Amino acid sequence: MSLLFELVGAYYLKQEALTRLAMDDARKTSQLVFETLYTKMQEGWSRQDIDKILERLNTVRSDMKVRVVRSPLVEKLFGAVPGDHERISKNPVLRQALEGNESMRVDRNGNIHYFYPVRVEKRCLHCHTNAMVGDVNGVIEVEMPAKDIVVSLDRIIFYFLSSLGFFLLLFFFFFYWAFDIKLVKPLVALTKRISSIDPEHPGGSIEVQSRCRELKTLEKTFNRLMEQIHFYYDRLVNSYTTDPLTGLKNMNALKKDLEEGRPFSMLLLNIDRFRELNDYYGFAMGDRVLKAVAAYLKEKVGKTMRLYRIGGSEFAVVCASPFDPRTVSSLLEEIHTLPAREASLSEIRISMTAGVVQHQRERLFEKASIALSAAKSRQIPFEFYRNAEEVEKAYKQHIHWMKRVEKALDEGRVTVHYQPIQQVRTKATDKYEALVRIVEEDGSLHLPGEFLDVVYNSSLYARLTREVVRKSFECFRHVPCSFSVNLSINDISDPACRNYIYEALRTYPEPGRVIFEILESEKVSNFTLANEFIGTIHRLGAKIAIDDFGNGYSNFNYLLRMDVDFYKIDASLIRNVVEDPNSRLLVESIVHFAKRLGVETVAEYVASREIADVCIELGVDYLQGYYIGKPTPDPLCNGRSICPEEP
Repeated sequence: MSLLFELVGAYYLKQEALTRLAMDDARKTSQLVFETLYTKMQEGWSRQDIDKILERLNTVRSDMKVRVVRSPLVEKLFGAVPGDHERISKNPVLRQALEGNESMRVDRNGNIHYFYPVRVEKRCLHCHTNAMVGDVNGVIEVEMPAKDIVVSLDRIIFYFLSSLGFFLLLFFFFFYWAFDIKLVKPLVALTKRISSIDPEHPGGSIEVQSRCRELKTLEKTFNRLMEQIHFYYDRLVNSYTTDPLTGLKNMNALKKDLEEGRPFSMLLLNIDRFRELNDYYGFAMGDRVLKAVAAYLKEKVGKTMRLYRIGGSEFAVVCASPFDPRTVSSLLEEIHTLPAREASLSEIRISMTAGVVQHQRERLFEKASIALSAAKSRQIPFEFYRNAEEVEKAYKQHIHWMKRVEKALDEGRVTVHYQPIQQVRTKATDKYEALVRIVEEDGSLHLPGEFLDVVYNSSLYARLTREVVRKSFECFRHVPCSFSVNLSINDISDPACRNYIYEALRTYPEPGRVIFEILESEKVSNFTLANEFIGTIHRLGAKIAIDDFGNGYSNFNYLLRMDVDFYKIDASLIRNVVEDPNSRLLVESIVHFAKRLGVETVAEYVASREIADVCIELGVDYLQGYYIGKPTPDPLCNGRSICPEEP
């Protein structure tokens, strides 16, 4: 199509160019003939002389003919030329020229006939007295073949560039039209269709309204991709809401189902000692137990109930009506029969504990967890949430103190008070125990009993220990008194905390004045780690004491396995040592055995003169308690203030 337009346009341009060039060439020839004839007429030449000139001109170029025709104005003055009237009557183009119109025609032989009207000029009026300026005195006809037209180089370039420009314009217009119709519009439609796909529910197919092979390929590729996305999306959604091990709904499905806003009841079940089962029998056995429990619960749960595996060893049953306590009890009792029905579980005893919350709209899972925690702490098969309010209060209190302790650490409101320890033999107070305190924003103090148990199993406990170590080491750096810092088994088990203590001792000028108290009330199961820590502390020059000795798990075997320097006898024994003979006997036995081992003893909770006297009588080496001195932020060592900058 474009080529056809180009050919037509080129032909038209050719014809137009030839016409214009022929007229231009003939006009110049006619003007030359006229000027020649005019010159000779001024010299007085006659009509015969002029005819001879025309004959001479026509013989110069055999293919070119020059003819002259007089107008009626000239005929009146000089007479008519024979044959002119006949020619005028037969040639309409000649008549137009006599009327003053410059004209041209092409005959059958391809010759160009140019008719040039000769107009009267001012210089002609002295001869042509009957004419006016602008009138036509005659017509000069020039006949020549078109092939003899001479075209200049600049005209060739001009017409070529014009033709090329027109072709390019036409080409780009067609290209834009085809590009817009065949490619741009289908791509825009495709983009809109893709944009309209719902990301939460991908799927469907697209159809491109185009014959373009590339776009059709894109359509097929995109549709195949959408099919794969839809397939994997369904699998992902299913895995998001389904437990892969048991095939039950999971926690995500539970959260979504509870968004309905209706009141529900929940039975939250937990497999007892599941971690120990995994550790002893392996994870493969643990998976078989979970599958067996899931199958058992599916069998027992009614059609009106929904069963979920929450994660780990927990399962949840949700229904719209309240749970019957007898049904819950029966469900938990029959779980014991599961190993008998499953040959692969014959070596295992399975039991479950449950928490029940009845007909609640909000915090259903949280309340069921609180009830489950209450049942475990009370060592009963199941408990209802209504009977576990104190557990929730303790839980909230726990969260409250965790936030307060963390904020105090971040804001530098953790401080240390020091309680004096008196040596019985010299009566000198040259030892102190570092005790942590939290200072509120209003200046009030919180004692360790309010927050230590809460943060014991969190990372905050190690942060508190490091803060006490840092402050006490700085406080006693330049004074000759000894001091002790309490450590838990968790502190010893924490590599970061251990390394912090080791580094502090390496840079301390007199590590021999440092004592670390290990809480004896905590059961030490890893004696290898404990003894390794004690050995490292001794090599660095510091000492070790067992705190709260006589409370919990103390026995002589325990004493023998721990290479320590001090036993701090627990307050529960010292408090009653005056009135209770048994307490007195236990303290006496501990002191006697400690002396045989070369270990010094410290009596805690010496609150009166009577208690102090009995402890001295029994051979205790050091006394500590309110009778000796209360904890203070600014202790005195040999009459000198140790750390007055402490609040």
